Amino acid sequence: MNRTMGCVPSYCFSLTAWLLCIASLNFHCAALAEPPEQTLAEQIAFQTAVRTIAQSVVRVEASGLSIAALQGGRDATPTAGPSSGLVVGSEGWILTTEFAVPPDMKEVVITLPPNQKTPKQPLERLVGRVVGRDLNRRLVLLKCNPKIPLAEPQFATQKSIRQGQWALAVGRVWDPYEPSVAIGIVSAVDRCWSRAIQTDAAISPVNYGGPLLDIQGHVLGVIAPLLAETAGMETGTELYDSGVGFAVPMHDIAPLLPRLKKGETLRPGLLGIGYSTTDPINGRPVIEIVRADSPAAKAGMQSGDQITSVDGQTIQRIADIRHALTPKLAGDLIKITLRRDGEKTPRTIEAVLTDTLPPWKRSMIGIIPARQTLKTKNKKVENNGVIINSIWPNSPAEKAGLAPQDTITAIALTRGEDEDSLSFRPLASSNQLAGFLGGLTGSTSVVLKVRREDVFQDFPLTTALFPGTPLPGTPLKDTPAATPIRGNAPPAAIVKLDIPEVAETSWAVVPDQQEGPPLGVLVFFDEPSGILSENTVTAWAASWRRAASRHRVAAVLLPSSDSNTWRQADLERVGKTINVLSQRYEIDPTRIAFAGFRAGGTFAWLGANRFEAIVRGVCLIDADIPRRSKIQEASPERFRWVLFGTGTQKNTNAEMQQPFRKSEQQLRSAGIPVGLLSFSNDEEKALRLCQWVEALGLL
Repeated sequence: MNRTMGCVPSYCFSLTAWLLCIASLNFHCAALAEPPEQTLAEQIAFQTAVRTIAQSVVRVEASGLSIAALQGGRDATPTAGPSSGLVVGSEGWILTTEFAVPPDMKEVVITLPPNQKTPKQPLERLVGRVVGRDLNRRLVLLKCNPKIPLAEPQFATQKSIRQGQWALAVGRVWDPYEPSVAIGIVSAVDRCWSRAIQTDAAISPVNYGGPLLDIQGHVLGVIAPLLAETAGMETGTELYDSGVGFAVPMHDIAPLLPRLKKGETLRPGLLGIGYSTTDPINGRPVIEIVRADSPAAKAGMQSGDQITSVDGQTIQRIADIRHALTPKLAGDLIKITLRRDGEKTPRTIEAVLTDTLPPWKRSMIGIIPARQTLKTKNKKVENNGVIINSIWPNSPAEKAGLAPQDTITAIALTRGEDEDSLSFRPLASSNQLAGFLGGLTGSTSVVLKVRREDVFQDFPLTTALFPGTPLPGTPLKDTPAATPIRGNAPPAAIVKLDIPEVAETSWAVVPDQQEGPPLGVLVFFDEPSGILSENTVTAWAASWRRAASRHRVAAVLLPSSDSNTWRQADLERVGKTINVLSQRYEIDPTRIAFAGFRAGGTFAWLGANRFEAIVRGVCLIDADIPRRSKIQEASPERFRWVLFGTGTQKNTNAEMQQPFRKSEQQLRSAGIPVGLLSFSNDEEKALRLCQWVEALGLL
């Protein structure tokens, strides 16, 4: 029990053990004083509620390993023993969770509760066949064929659910003859982006799929391992017995049961929008990205629109949009009200959500924006357009005649209209331009409004796909005036990045100029070494000084905690090290990359996955992606540029590709740009990697 009664510890008991514990407690406490009437009333209410639901809670057990687990596939979902299920139809309909029935499993074993008329007879075990799945809530509907009708529970209404009310988590695993019980309260509602009730009752795999009850024995919801994404959860099971558990409300499940019984697979609904804000929770609900051919694009939504309501729910921040959209399923029709620049009256549109978005590959026009500082004497700088720092060779921008120092002030899609009727989107920052381009595909015609020496000109061009090779045969076209970080810059300095209570010190080579644009960051992982000596750091830094100063990049060397291997615990130091660096220097969030050599290269990939929200590029030198690592499809919100490197220039491109061809193909099929990097010595390696960090800002 999570809420203690008298001096009973918080834990999960079988019903018999629980009642015996209460009886023992009452016996011992009776010698001191009579139990308060309120306590006795609660005990009786708890017992009655559990008895009410007991015949509706079953045991669910996998009949064998899933196909993916047997094959050792990347997407295998291992089961961790038996779990629970809830009767939702007397004809043998059982609701459970994906934890008990992985995606590729078709049948399970269901153990029914004992027959009340003949409780000593052997328990009935039946085959449960998977009929439907709700992938949004991680629920599975099973069908078995019982000899007699099963007991259906009574569901609580939405209005009856209140924060602070009693909540009983019930399962059937430890003793199939009696249910297990954990007691707590409803600690919150509308959690997991409005998909769940939160409880502090002890939740664990044994009661996943079981009911969460109110004190009258009515089912509040089905206990499920939903993801707590904002806390970095990846499987939903990390909160095991933590005092934080989730249950999908029955008032959300009940309307979906007819569809699940028909054999449907219910998938999360996708709209196809994104935001460029650095605050995905409290940021303004202004759209920066509208995916091509998405429901949002088909409904007429545009970059720059501000969402004010979704299905009647008022929207004030991005989190409100997530709360409104996350419970929706593919095929749902939603109504969105939005404001558009230049229009006095809000407009309302309708969109039908989809389960998949068209494959996304980043498009570009071929400019690298100047890095714009966000801090000047503790005041934010008012950005006015996108200043071009350099031009990518043979890009649409070069062919159109754009040049460094030009300022892009607005952009418009042509869509075949006359130039006088174009709807230009004003651009205040490179983030807005990145958002606009993120919704386009290659070969899209656009017009840029450009200010050149106080004269405005229009430049029509056609977007191209983002390149894979980071370093063209010719250098980037720029000018000393446009690029103050190049030329005869002063040498970089070696700085310590000490972290309290961490023995292994990280080091960084940082440009010695304090004034200037924000720094790019390259975190480098070498082969495992343990604590680094100052002589080792000095020798390593010698090859990075010129590159770091020329491209204004902070090159960070992070040692392993073990001299023989990189460990999972080292990932935590990565985040702390970047945090220490950001406290001392201003960092450009669009130019952060990880790179590594051999074992360090593999660790760089794992680190990039861990910090995918900030890492834009990862380079693996003489290393490959871990075999079981999951490659996620590219999206405007999750862009990554991957390089495979080698310390020789003798190999041809075909020879370089051969060891990593399989990984390269998987990355390209996921829409991730892939390039090759070669160098003949450490100094050239540093120069090429730092130039690549600068190129991460390519738009």
